[in-house]
Amino acid sequence: MRFAVSLLSLRPGRVGGAETYLRELLRRIGPAAAAAGDEVVAVLHPEAAQGLEAPGVERILVPRGDRALVAARIAEAFTPWRDVAVERAFAAARADATLFPQQSVYPARVAGPVVLTVLDVQHIDHPEWFGRFDTRFRAAVYPRSLARADRVLAISGFTGATLRERCGVEPGRIEVVHLGAAQPPPAPQGGWPTLPEAPRPYLYYPAATWPHKDHATLLRSFAALRRGGRGAGQLGESLVLTGAKTREWPGLRRLAAELGVSEEVRHLGFRPRADLERLYANASAVVFPSRYEGFGLPILEAAARGCRVIARPLPVYAELGVPAEAQIDFGDPDALAAALARPGRTVLTRPPPTWDGCVSGTLAALRRAASNRS
Repeated sequence: MRFAVSLLSLRPGRVGGAETYLRELLRRIGPAAAAAGDEVVAVLHPEAAQGLEAPGVERILVPRGDRALVAARIAEAFTPWRDVAVERAFAAARADATLFPQQSVYPARVAGPVVLTVLDVQHIDHPEWFGRFDTRFRAAVYPRSLARADRVLAISGFTGATLRERCGVEPGRIEVVHLGAAQPPPAPQGGWPTLPEAPRPYLYYPAATWPHKDHATLLRSFAALRRGGRGAGQLGESLVLTGAKTREWPGLRRLAAELGVSEEVRHLGFRPRADLERLYANASAVVFPSRYEGFGLPILEAAARGCRVIARPLPVYAELGVPAEAQIDFGDPDALAAALARPGRTVLTRPPPTWDGCVSGTLAALRRAASNRS
C-alpha cells in the first residue's frame, strides 16, 4: 500500500512536543513501511523540508510557504474557498490512506481514507485558555476533521476517553497510539558539561509559556522557597526554562521581577537537542507544573535520562507510570520543598512506550483505514 503523511502544519521551532512527534515519526516510518512492502510519501512545504530526516520517504512540495498555508487554512475554515493547489498535491500522492498528524484535516476535501492524530483536546476542557480567534477556528475545523477521519489516533487513553465522552467520536474509530521516548545518547567521557547559561544547581522546566503550562504558579513557589531558604536554596539556586516564549512571557517576566527572582529565572528559548541533553543531565530536578497534558513527552524524556521528576497530578501521568510521590500541588511551596528534599531519581512504574511502537501502531491504523474503504 501507499500512504501519505501531511506535514503542512509543521512549523519548525514553534510547535514543541508536536514537532518532536513528527520528526520521530518521519525518521522511522519509511523503513518500517518498506519492511512490509508499503510506501510513504510526505506532503510538505519548503520550510518544513529543510533539515527533515525522513529516509525512504518520497516528498511532494506544495507551492506555499508557512505563512501562506496558515492564511489558506483560515480561509478554508471560514469561507467556501478551496485550496485547489494543495488538493492537487495530495491527489498526486496517489495514497491509499493519508495521515494528518496534527489535529485537523487540511484540505478538507482530500480524497480517500483519512487517519487523524489528536494530540490533545484541551480547548474542550478549558476554553478559557484560548483567545476568541483560536476558539472560533477550532470550533470550525476540529469537529469537521473528527467527522471526516476514518480512524482517530489518540496519543493517550485519557485523550481517547475525552474524544468519546466530550466529542462524540464512536469508540470503534478511536485507537490509542502512544508517543515514545527516545533513549538518551551516550554521555561524553566525563559526563555532559553544563551550559554556560545554566550553571548548577538549577531546576529545569522544558515547556512553552502557554497558559496551561502554569509557569506563574511555579514562579510563586520557587520565590517562596528562595525567600525561606528551603529546598531551592540547596537543589535549585536558579530556575531554567526552555521552549517558545509566547505572548504570556512578558507577564511572566514581570511577575518574576515582582517576586524578586528575576536574576534567578533564566529563559533560554529554543535549544538544539544536544543542549537539552546537557540541561536534563545537570538539573537538580525537572519540574512539570502543567495543568493539562494530552500525553507528557518531556516526563518520559526526563525519566529515561535518570532525572528527578516532579509533576502536578494529572490523569495521563498515571497512564505513563509516574509514581504518586513524584506528583505534587505546585501551589504549595512546602510540597515542592519536600519533593526536592526526597533523594534519588524518578523511576516509572510502567515500561515507557517507544517511538517504534508509535510507528507500528500508526501504520496499522493506516492499513485498516485503507482496507475498510477498498
